[in-house]
Amino acid sequence: MGYLRSEEEVEAMIEEMKKKSKGKYITQGVTFNKESERHMELLKYALMYTTSFSGLGKELLADKFEKDISKNKSINKSVQDYNSAIDTVEKKNTGNFLL
Repeated sequence: MGYLRSEEEVEAMIEEMKKKSKGKYITQGVTFNKESERHMELLKYALMYTTSFSGLGKELLADKFEKDISKNKSINKSVQDYNSAIDTVEKKNTGNFLL
């Protein structure tokens, strides 16, 4: 897969995102067109599959970039820690999702 930006460019972008973000997290959004049958189907399955849309997005990214991620063991360990944490999360109503 060819990259659109160099690693250095992306690291600079992330640092800028960190500076602009006031909270603990960097948020990247996903929109679904209500008039698109495909988008509504994707949203339906996403909501059926997971209790956390954010968690699903991160796992899909991990699957997509598995080869690159496996090069960095600390990221790989974070994914494993996240998977372990999913099993221990107490469910509670947060509006759109049950956690």
